[in-house]
Amino acid sequence: MARSSSQTGPFSPWPLTPSVLRFRDHPITAALIILLIGWSAASLLISGRWLAPRFSNQGSLLFFVRQSRLIQSFDVDSAKAPPDVWLKRLGSSAAAQRWQSSDGQRWWMVWLQDGAPLLVLASTEANEPSRVSSSFPDVELLFADELHRKSFFSSLPSRPSTPSSVENQCIDRLSQSTAVAWNPSGLSSIAGPLAFALHSASYGCLTLTLDDRRTLMFDGAVSSRPLSSAPLFSAQRSLRRSPDTESVFKTSVDSSPTNNRLALHWQGASTKPLFGSLLQRRLIADEIEKTYGLSPQFQAHWLRAPVDLQVRTRNDGPFKASIQLSLAFPAGQAETLNKGLASLSSSLEQRGLRPQVSQSKAGTNRNQSGDQSTVLIWKDSQQNILGSWSLISPTPDQISLRLSLGGPSDSVLPPVTLKPDSDLRVRFDVQQLGRLGWLKSTWPTLVREAGHGEILLNPMVGNKSGQAESWYWLKGQLSLR
Repeated sequence: MARSSSQTGPFSPWPLTPSVLRFRDHPITAALIILLIGWSAASLLISGRWLAPRFSNQGSLLFFVRQSRLIQSFDVDSAKAPPDVWLKRLGSSAAAQRWQSSDGQRWWMVWLQDGAPLLVLASTEANEPSRVSSSFPDVELLFADELHRKSFFSSLPSRPSTPSSVENQCIDRLSQSTAVAWNPSGLSSIAGPLAFALHSASYGCLTLTLDDRRTLMFDGAVSSRPLSSAPLFSAQRSLRRSPDTESVFKTSVDSSPTNNRLALHWQGASTKPLFGSLLQRRLIADEIEKTYGLSPQFQAHWLRAPVDLQVRTRNDGPFKASIQLSLAFPAGQAETLNKGLASLSSSLEQRGLRPQVSQSKAGTNRNQSGDQSTVLIWKDSQQNILGSWSLISPTPDQISLRLSLGGPSDSVLPPVTLKPDSDLRVRFDVQQLGRLGWLKSTWPTLVREAGHGEILLNPMVGNKSGQAESWYWLKGQLSLR
């Protein structure tokens, strides 16, 4: 009896489906496909890569961007001597030879979550097998010791998912130029006391360039969220810097004041980058309300207020520096501000401080007259001025709070506008910050010995996910000595 097409064939336990019947009609094609599948599977099993993640050139960098605290790319300059880390990991002779033959190429230092940094070099045909991993075929990994190597591979995560648009940009920077990328752990280990003010840049990736005037230029994307959480790469939704970033930065640099005592000048569209990491912690916010009577409404207004902050070194009095703050609020928030300041006054008096009322001009400079404003000056038992504050109304729709800590208020401090032209501008003097103890020894020596610097932070454009305020473009420069 003839078999029907639904019955099993003589060499297969499965029914002969239409697709199988078509393979039967093309035996040569079917044989080739089976051979290819079998050869691929055998190769994977023999090499041990069936389950192991295997990273391409960009895949390796993506892995290290996500898994490291900090990663930095460097250029090989054969005119200079090899770095110490090359000499230690490769040996003097091999390092010198490899350095000369790699002129113009990129290499990377990767600070993992623990242990000494990992030296990563581009792979060559002469790589030693012990330095090459099947998971990272495009790079050579040089660990500080065998224990560090075993620890790394014993906890190797799975293959990274598709990179976001910001991660793609970061990988391009790290592979094509000198650049640096970090996460909060890497940032805090370097920044020390200044880490709290860098919350908006907890994650970041910057290109680094040095011009003929020994000015270090840096720009790139930063965020308070992991770079992997940015939108996936798309021509329609790619995050990018605002087109007016260059012109705004140039204006900021050209207008930088010359003041030997000005250690830091911070101008922002809100105080959130400075105080957000503190006031958004419920435990701290509740304690501030309990101790000083500053309500959640007052704290919320404070976080949204545009700010001008100046830190000046002092040669007299009990403090090394004084802080001058000017904040802008809509006129409708005056009642909340007054209630908060009244509560704060009561709390300070209970702690033994004594207020002194003074009158001051509210003009914007020494040659300009303005309305009289009441300044409340706070002194200790030795009559040292600890700080002061005042409220003024520079325009009918705005009220400004001027506050000083560590010294008297500067009456020439200009009022802040409610709508500044950039999200954040920072000017700083590295030497002054160092004398105040605000720069840890963990900052690179090149940075700790630098001069003045400027930073501009603006929201990136092109994001339609409703989280545009989380992604910023940072551009800056630092004069090296």
